[in-house]
Amino acid sequence: MPVRVAFIGSGGIARLHMDILSRMEDVQLACFCDVDGQKAWAAAAEYGGKAYTDYQEMLEKEDLQAVYICLPPFAHSTQELDAAEKGIALFIEKPVALTEEKAEQILKTIEGKRIISSVGYNWRYLNITQTAAELLKGRKLSLALGSFIGGMPRTPWWRVMSRSGGQIVEQTTHIFDLARYLLGEVKTIYATATSGSMLDVPGFDVHDASTVTLTLASGAICTITSACIAPQSPCVGLTIYTRDRTVKLTSEELTISEPGRKEIIENQNDPYFEEDRIFIEAVQSKNPSGIKSTYADAVRTLRVTLAANRSIAQGRPIQL
Repeated sequence: MPVRVAFIGSGGIARLHMDILSRMEDVQLACFCDVDGQKAWAAAAEYGGKAYTDYQEMLEKEDLQAVYICLPPFAHSTQELDAAEKGIALFIEKPVALTEEKAEQILKTIEGKRIISSVGYNWRYLNITQTAAELLKGRKLSLALGSFIGGMPRTPWWRVMSRSGGQIVEQTTHIFDLARYLLGEVKTIYATATSGSMLDVPGFDVHDASTVTLTLASGAICTITSACIAPQSPCVGLTIYTRDRTVKLTSEELTISEPGRKEIIENQNDPYFEEDRIFIEAVQSKNPSGIKSTYADAVRTLRVTLAANRSIAQGRPIQL
């Protein structure tokens, strides 16, 4: 029997997942929900299934095995809790919440109900990320430099701190998560930020740019820079330095530098397809072992990014 999948949030990134899932023989796109009914109806017309504007009504009426929650950060209310209470597997786009308290409440329910969960940290599913992990295994990691530098997304809610959490929480979270994945857990965070060059943008109150220094449990240090003021010079990725090997990751390629040698490996897979395929297989088999970012893991990344914002606001290091 195909896995019956629903969507809560039917625009933006949800459409990418819908397109991927629609090409899987073992998936049925059963229903779509969005507060903007036009988005839900458009998805239902394209992929079949029913359209809703009330997710609670959808969860009550439909027999579902999985639900994709693809919402802006501020729009998360009880969607995860209501679905988990019904035993429905969860795929959730990052970031999972805007507060630790909210995330911990959801995590407690997910773990208590033993719900299969996956969070859309797609960089983990790049095949070059797995290659990088193998190349770094067993080595003393000393320094990493990461960045998410580019332009400001056009989505109005993104530029409002109370609705997005700011660039660190909503966007650069991919690089923070990648650093955790490859370097290990974070002990201390110290961050600083600047503002003032985007005064002509209505409602803009997130940081123009920030720099966050992490001290990891391994003893390594990592600095991650964010900026949304430089569309002319995008720089997104993570570089990890060891004594005799440097590994640089972008979403497209892996660069390996060693004394007298340099190699570039292009990524060969679609990480969005991989995260969707592995999630659906986990739902079918009731075995989540292939999932690379569970809700619990995503909460640990959220703690780091929220601590960075807290460090900026308080002007001091934050211990985790």
